[in-house]
Amino acid sequence: MKLKSDTYRLLWEAHAWAGAVASVLLVGMFLLGVASLFRHELMPWQEPRLRAPVAADETQALATLQSWLDARVGKDAPPHLDVDLPAPYSPWLRVEWKDKAGERNAVWLHPATGEQAPERSDLGYFLFLVHFLYPLPGGMLMAGLVAIVLLLVVGTGLVIQVNRFRKELVRFRPREALRTMWGDLHKVLGSVGLPFQAIVAWTAAIICINAAVLQPVMVRTAFDGDLEAGLKTLGYPRGGKATGESAEAPRVATVVAQAREALPGVRHYRLALRNLGDAAAYVDVRGYARQGLHEFTTVRVSRAGEVVHVRNAGGPAATAKLLEAAYVLHSGLYAGMGLRLAYALLGIFSALCVVTGNLVWLERRARSMRRVDVLLARITAGGCGGAALAISAIFLANQLLPDALPRRVLWEHGIFYGSWCASVLGGLLYPRARGWAQHLLALSGGILVLLPWLDAWRNARRVFDPAGSPYVFFADLGLAILGVLFLLSAWAVGRISPRDPRATRVPLAIPAHEGR
Repeated sequence: MKLKSDTYRLLWEAHAWAGAVASVLLVGMFLLGVASLFRHELMPWQEPRLRAPVAADETQALATLQSWLDARVGKDAPPHLDVDLPAPYSPWLRVEWKDKAGERNAVWLHPATGEQAPERSDLGYFLFLVHFLYPLPGGMLMAGLVAIVLLLVVGTGLVIQVNRFRKELVRFRPREALRTMWGDLHKVLGSVGLPFQAIVAWTAAIICINAAVLQPVMVRTAFDGDLEAGLKTLGYPRGGKATGESAEAPRVATVVAQAREALPGVRHYRLALRNLGDAAAYVDVRGYARQGLHEFTTVRVSRAGEVVHVRNAGGPAATAKLLEAAYVLHSGLYAGMGLRLAYALLGIFSALCVVTGNLVWLERRARSMRRVDVLLARITAGGCGGAALAISAIFLANQLLPDALPRRVLWEHGIFYGSWCASVLGGLLYPRARGWAQHLLALSGGILVLLPWLDAWRNARRVFDPAGSPYVFFADLGLAILGVLFLLSAWAVGRISPRDPRATRVPLAIPAHEGR
């Protein structure tokens, strides 16, 4: 299939404009997605108290939780709370709730001794939420729109390259003109990552647009505003309301036993206690079933120990099965660690693909840079480099912020947002966009490479010690590798020079007066 010149030009402009407009968010979401793939394995790194093994079985852990609940029912126990059960990466119990002001609280419970400690950091989970832009106002809708833009970019790129796909898949000419070099790299990275990019874009669009738009519309139309009916189609019906009659806490050991009997072979990982301290209290026991692309289960057990609802993996309806399959496919949960490592590598390749696409765009306009091109160069430098710096900054904040700092978790969040915003602002003000990008990448890489040594010094351990916690060892290794990649990227940006004798200026080294 050979495209007409007008058709090719139209597709190329759509491909270039769509990629350029969404480039900063795409790079940030790809990098955040890489980090959030390992959010559970990061927990011992972000919470040093989780690194030591705990000599306590499930019976002891549930007894400790029961004592904690019994001591608070009728006093200061919140009506709704969630409990994460011990796991290999997190041997302590984690209890989370919201107070009367709606502020989130979380503590760790030692499963053997009952020792209680405040949560120090939610780094991995926060990066997971920001990957979907969830904490931002209208963030899920924005993430869904960005995913649709990525689908447009992938589709137009495929059509443009369909006749040259095999030839250009492995063609890279680093000694040719600058535009040729960036174009080759962009095509190679895009070709290698195309199936991955198509999958994550499609699944992200389903997840985010459904949450932000389709679910509210369906509730108002198909279910006549009945939220309960909508939740039932997903397999998560709401439980009964509190009666006001005081009662003791549910027996968590009985609850877990009932859940196992209802769904044998499922790994139950969380207890969602509702109406705690009331006669109408119940517990939702969440679990992983590992049934292909359908994985999440729930068993609802009443305070009296009766099973009142069972959600099998996938849910009861086609909509639930589609949404769950999209999330599992997007997160790489349907296979083991090898797949997640492949996802991480492809995520990094995809971020580089977006950046090189912007460089191609700018190289095509090197002779006559317009204000919009100057702005794109500066936003690319500050936004994409800022995504790297924001990730590095929050990991550094995890190490350096005092444990006793009030609202420490929110301080980490603020440092992440502040670093990214400051980087974008700096890109708009700094005289040379290329220099600003190089500084951000070099700083980000340096921080990440030094983090394993900083953590080893703070916690009196050996760096890269395979005999210690395996989660900390692989976190150290991953941070160091990512840091080296950022440093190499900074070096590559610094090596950019106009190899094409026809080019009169370097697009990422824009004099200050050109941005006015």
